[in-house]
Amino acid sequence: MKHSAKRVFAALLALVMTAGLLVLPASASGASPESTSRADKLLSLHLFQGAADGYHLDRSPTRMQGLVMLIRLLGKENEALSTTETSPFQDLTWGESYAAYAYANGLTKGTGATTFNPGGALTPKGYVTFLLRALGYEDGTDFTVKNALSFASGVSMMTSAAAGRLASLSMNRGDMVDLSYAALTCPMKDGSGTLADKLCADGVFTDAEGRAAGVLGGGAGWTYEYAAYDDSTIVYEKKAAAGVTANVLTVNVRNPRVSVKSAMVDNTLGRTAPFSQIVQGSGAAAVINGNFFASYSAFKTPIGHVMVNGQFLYGNSGVSSLGITRDGEIRVGRPALFTRIQPTGGSTSWTAYEINTAGQDAYSCVLYTPAYGSTVPIKADGSLLTVSGGVITGFAPAAAGSSAPIPADGFVAYMGTGYTAADYFRTPETGTPVTLEYYLQKDDPEGFTLDGMESVISGAPRLVQDGAIVTTLEPGFTEARFTTNSSPRTAVGVNGDGKLVLVSVPSATIQQMRQLMLALGCVDAFNVDGGASCGMYYNGTYLSKPGRELTVTLQVFVSP
Repeated sequence: MKHSAKRVFAALLALVMTAGLLVLPASASGASPESTSRADKLLSLHLFQGAADGYHLDRSPTRMQGLVMLIRLLGKENEALSTTETSPFQDLTWGESYAAYAYANGLTKGTGATTFNPGGALTPKGYVTFLLRALGYEDGTDFTVKNALSFASGVSMMTSAAAGRLASLSMNRGDMVDLSYAALTCPMKDGSGTLADKLCADGVFTDAEGRAAGVLGGGAGWTYEYAAYDDSTIVYEKKAAAGVTANVLTVNVRNPRVSVKSAMVDNTLGRTAPFSQIVQGSGAAAVINGNFFASYSAFKTPIGHVMVNGQFLYGNSGVSSLGITRDGEIRVGRPALFTRIQPTGGSTSWTAYEINTAGQDAYSCVLYTPAYGSTVPIKADGSLLTVSGGVITGFAPAAAGSSAPIPADGFVAYMGTGYTAADYFRTPETGTPVTLEYYLQKDDPEGFTLDGMESVISGAPRLVQDGAIVTTLEPGFTEARFTTNSSPRTAVGVNGDGKLVLVSVPSATIQQMRQLMLALGCVDAFNVDGGASCGMYYNGTYLSKPGRELTVTLQVFVSP
């Protein structure tokens, strides 16, 4: 390393480490689903890492994290990781090679003879200062630490409004991610290109990786904007509206500490369990009942869609669905789910119209997975496509009254006689590798898509859509209990702030539920199972106890 480069590194790191000792009021910005997406992009560019349990974007970045980010943004991480040097610091719990590299190259002396204070907090001015230095600007010549934020707004790293707000706040890791991402598309001082161009040229990431992350190529560019960060997780309130009193849980899915997951007992159709057992086994902070199901039948199948951990355990279109993506985005609509059985590298595919339903007839194709059980009964003459280990292992006739095994590592697809007689049908060949692809048979009018989807539950009738009451009733939901009767009910919705709203009432009509969900600020909402199925748990208290065992629930988790 040249001596001049060493001086630049030393000055920059000293600035960052010194600024990190200052502590300002707690931040109220940053960690949104968009920040999580940008964290994913920085991860793909080898510029950012989280912990085993996530990015922790709502937490304050530390001196050590600032040191690591600095070395990465200057393209020197490989040198740091391969160093054989040691440091005198005895208070390090991780990042020893980074600290040793910085110490050996005269970049830092730490906070004492044997201390580095790796957990000390960084400030916005300090962090933006080293981002500006990474762009080639020099403190004392081009800008000062005092005006670093306003200078950064002048090079399109952030808006002037954001600079004004950050001046009086500390920052969280979400802000660090967003500012770093913004800096990548800022121009270098010498006019040689952007910081992303430089890092790509230095081999930190490839051109393809940079384009995929949106920091290289046409249209690349993003400017940091301040956004108030709500650090709430779950808020419980008892609210009265529309003539009923409701237990209301408002869930801030934008908080990285919050995750919402659908669940089915044992991940197997027909299995039920007491609500208390489901709650205790989940470890969730809040739980409500989910889909309607055939509670009086021997095989207690749900109504609508059920996706758990990104896999559909049940798929039957026609009613409203609420989906939660891996980034915490809520989507509501009526998705028409199909499943494509796609040969690897081939153009011929077979489409299943439902998943694990009993709807077998001449023109149906139904997918059966291990969630259905170990075998599937055949109710109408047809054919069975069997897949095990990702490869077609059989295609044979199946007679009504028989049964067929479902591979534990695959699935079977029932195909009716009319389905296989179609001109476009092509007979599956044994030994062909295939994959399953979920897709929508038609675009959902409300924009519900399956991109990034992790959890889905369904219900009816629809109560609120696009901020207005809905009075139409879905087929199968026209009985008096869905029109005039008053009974215990549970509902789910999303409000104008993008938060999940979970509601349980001891008794209400559907019209009262419509008015209630609208009064609670929901822009979209629908009814889920009610009556003896109503269950709501929060923070050690059963706010509503079901009178029967349940199969599908929606569970909310909050990490420390």
